[in-house]
Amino acid sequence: MISAQNYFRRLLILKNHPEQMPAIKEELYELLHELPAESQKMIEKIVEDKKVDAADAEEIKKFIYREKQPGGYEIRLLFDIHDHTYGQENDPSWEALFLDETTRYFSANAGEKIKLPLAKAAMLFDQVKTTIKNVGMMSEVELILIKNLIEITGDLIFMNKSDSNFLLALYEEILKDSTIDFNEIEILREMVCQDIPPILEDLELLFEINLAIMNKPRDDMWRVLFIESVSSYMINKPSEIDIKKAHWLEAKLEGTIEKVQCLTPDEIALLCALKDQTQDFPVGLDFYLTKYSQ
Repeated sequence: MISAQNYFRRLLILKNHPEQMPAIKEELYELLHELPAESQKMIEKIVEDKKVDAADAEEIKKFIYREKQPGGYEIRLLFDIHDHTYGQENDPSWEALFLDETTRYFSANAGEKIKLPLAKAAMLFDQVKTTIKNVGMMSEVELILIKNLIEITGDLIFMNKSDSNFLLALYEEILKDSTIDFNEIEILREMVCQDIPPILEDLELLFEINLAIMNKPRDDMWRVLFIESVSSYMINKPSEIDIKKAHWLEAKLEGTIEKVQCLTPDEIALLCALKDQTQDFPVGLDFYLTKYSQ
């Protein structure tokens, strides 16, 4: 689930992007308002037998429409039930309900082919990533949802084939124009910052993007996201870097050097930030900083 803390932090960051502020504030209520307590009881009842029958599907539909129109939290409820009952002999009406309501929610007000609003895009990435974590793969119905949204919005995600890795699809979307803008950075922030510390899979993606956009136009918040995310992973305790993680970072830096014969400006800024935060900066990392920051 996208955390309220991340969104409120975003509001502070948006002082440099005032044109985005009204839309984000409006989306906050949409995504973070709370369901009544009986929602959890309904989930427990439905997933008790690990499947959704026709009666369950009808009950879910009535519940999500109790306020006439499903909102962000109700859509999260559908994803939650989806993950709990994935792979079971569910009634076909459940898959139809899930697909219809999620497609309608994410594509609402898309009168012409446009990208999803920032908060909804971040929410979708978050929910699919949660499914991959829970069940080990992106489900068939989620893949249909993504394809539906591509058709409606035009260029939500670039996917070459049906089994494309979700992170790879995001990577390709960001790098189509060899730049990274504010909205793309914010979607990445939601993906990376939901795990504290971030997981290696997400950090590998950041390093790939960082190398690909070297010397290309980018929003200033890219460097902030890159440094904060990698530092959060590297520093286990106040002022201490684990030696295994130091070796991992050395390998990433060496990979950059092999490809472009230098470190990127953001990698040098990362090393400076890590050195400032630690009392005993690893010798290997200090070597790269000294040699390539001249």
